[in-house]
Amino acid sequence: MTFNDKKQKLEYLLSLIHTGNAGKAEYLCSRIHVSKATFKRYLQDLRGQGYQIGYCTQLSTYYIIDPTKKKILHNSIKLS
Repeated sequence: MTFNDKKQKLEYLLSLIHTGNAGKAEYLCSRIHVSKATFKRYLQDLRGQGYQIGYCTQLSTYYIIDPTKKKILHNSIKLS
């Protein structure tokens, strides 16, 4: 995989999470065509870039936390 391929996959992963279309890890792995281990590394990469990414067990989806408002950016669900 080239740098551009990885960059495009990271951008696509981030867009899926940001728009609320993330779902479970298995679904995201199939969408970006990577293994679960690579997916976990991608999440670490995004978190290392400053993105606060969490996982909601109730909704079974990944989300981005807005640190200024302390809420999930999709579905307007507040964190307790």
